[in-house]
Amino acid sequence: MAAAALKHTTIWIAPRSVGERSLVTDPVLQVRLGGRAGQSTALQRCSLEALPPVRSAVLVFDARDVALMRVKVPPLSGARLLRALPNILEDQLLQDPQACSFVPGPAQGDGERLVAVIDRSWFEFVIGALERRGVRVLAAWPGQLAQPIEPGCWSLSCLNQSLALRLSPTEGLGWFAGAESAGRTEALSALFETAVSLMPKPALLHVRIDDPAWQPCIEEAARQAGLAVDFHELAPDFACPIDLLAARQGSVGRRWLAGVDWRAWRLPALLAGATAAVAVIGLNLHWAQLARERTELRQAMEAGFRQAFPKAQVVVDPLLQMRRQTAELRLRAGQDGPEDFLPLLLRFTRLMGPGAADALAALDYRDGRLKVRWRAGALDPARRESLRLACQRAGLRLEFEGDTQALVSVAG
Repeated sequence: MAAAALKHTTIWIAPRSVGERSLVTDPVLQVRLGGRAGQSTALQRCSLEALPPVRSAVLVFDARDVALMRVKVPPLSGARLLRALPNILEDQLLQDPQACSFVPGPAQGDGERLVAVIDRSWFEFVIGALERRGVRVLAAWPGQLAQPIEPGCWSLSCLNQSLALRLSPTEGLGWFAGAESAGRTEALSALFETAVSLMPKPALLHVRIDDPAWQPCIEEAARQAGLAVDFHELAPDFACPIDLLAARQGSVGRRWLAGVDWRAWRLPALLAGATAAVAVIGLNLHWAQLARERTELRQAMEAGFRQAFPKAQVVVDPLLQMRRQTAELRLRAGQDGPEDFLPLLLRFTRLMGPGAADALAALDYRDGRLKVRWRAGALDPARRESLRLACQRAGLRLEFEGDTQALVSVAG
């Protein structure tokens, strides 16, 4: 029996440095499933492929992948502010602003605004990968602001070899810690030293960890920094002031593209490309064959024409020239051709039957075509159709022009 889908979970996303493939196949995600009545479950580590069935989730991105900046912004709002932020922050970023997503946060006073910046391709990959698996993403928060905080305290999260320190409701730091105990202790000490330089030291440090191996390193670094430590269960702050999903508003096309699993389309794309290449090659080979046959046919026609009329100086259109020469010889011999007036009229009137003389009102012959005008009411629709079929069987082409006129010619 398939497992029932649970309510939304909290997923702590591994840093971008692990790579897209590792995120999908390796157990680098920290997941806490939400119970049916909202009860919290045990923290577990898994990959995207092994993610349990869930309907919805909130995501916590690694603090090192999200930059929090305080910038002075003009008095803009909404879409106009989003368009202005890449230009405002261009000098403060290490990568192309066009490759980043910007999310304005709360106003900080003096015209300043808190802005979160994240790499767009990584952000869209993570969201798209979850949405393709049927998970509705409710919110996406920066790790340094996604942990509960109390007045007079700092909040520290240690997971995925990363540190996220929240100093206030809108202040936070991200730091790399590594996997070795000595390296973690040094990283924690450097983080505390940097934090103390930014704001006064708190009375208590709330710590949330994903592995008990963090505890000795944290206690040693906190002792050196003179901080009291209190350990808590890893949990998000549902009142996080910045939701990174706001960066996806107004980008429906980009979101749709991000939702496509291009890796799943590699084989079909290769097959489609190979099929198209074979079709193009086949069409070119067929065209070459037809071109060769056309050349051979034209050469045969020209040879036949020169054999019949050896005195011809230039051969441009052998078929047309053959017709003209044949017509000229027939004329010299005093013979009528099938396209001449009398033979054409005779064949046509025979097909019309004994009532032809009473039905015809006028005749006009020009360039091998006989223009016929009937008397009004001489032909009903049924008789017109039968006459057209009779002409077709006799090798004539009958083209009606309105109700009382038609053109008759020898079928080519």
